Amino acid sequence: MQVSIKWLKDYVDIDETAEEIADRLTMAGVPVERIVRADEGLEKVITGRIEKIVPHPDSDHLLVCQLNIGRDDLLQIVTGASNVREGHVVPVALVGSILPDGKKISKGKLRGIPSNGMMCSAGELAIDIEGLPDEQIHGIYILPDDTPVGIPAAEALGLDDVVLEFELTANRADCFSVIGIAREIAALTGKELHLPKIEVGETAEDNASDLVTIQIADADLCRR
Repeated sequence: MQVSIKWLKDYVDIDETAEEIADRLTMAGVPVERIVRADEGLEKVITGRIEKIVPHPDSDHLLVCQLNIGRDDLLQIVTGASNVREGHVVPVALVGSILPDGKKISKGKLRGIPSNGMMCSAGELAIDIEGLPDEQIHGIYILPDDTPVGIPAAEALGLDDVVLEFELTANRADCFSVIGIAREIAALTGKELHLPKIEVGETAEDNASDLVTIQIADADLCRR
C-alpha cells in the first residue's frame, strides 16, 4: 500500500521527516518498505514562460526561445519542438539537472547558437501521459497559463510529495487506509487526529417510514 505524506497531513500534523515517520511506524509494527520521493529527478527543473521565439538562422526546424524563469535575465534555449508558442509556460531543466530518465543537462550549442538548459516533455519528466495530446507527449509539456514562473516544476505538477510504501500483514487491517495510518501516526506522536467531517444534505420532504413498511415475522430471530 502507498500513502502520500501530503494526504496524511490532512488528518494529522506531521513535523518529522518522512524517514523519521517511517522509522516510528516500522518500530510500531507497521513496516514501511520504501520511501518514494515523487520529485526525484526534478530538483533542478523549474517553470518558465516563453517570452520570445525566433527561427534558428541556420536551421529550418530549430527554434531559439527566450524564457522568463523568474530571474533578472532571460534564459536562452534552442529546441526542435514544434508545439511551443510565445506565452507558453513550460518545465525548464536547468544546467546541471539529471532528469528521471537519467538524462544530464549541460550547456551546449545547436548549429552554433548557445542553449542553456532544456524544455521538457511529459516523458522526460516521467509523469503520467494518459489523456495528454500527442504533441505534449512527444513535444514540450505545456503548463496552465496562470502557473507562476520560477517555482519548482514538481510543485506546479503536484509532485512535491513523499510516498510511504507499506508491506502490511493481515493482522493490521486497521492500517489499510490513509486515515488508519494517520491514526497510527497520531498515537505515536501524540498529535491530534483530524477526522473528516461527513455532512449529508437531505432535502426530500418524504420520510423513510412513508416509503417502506417493515414487519418482523419472528421476533425471536430478529428483534429489530
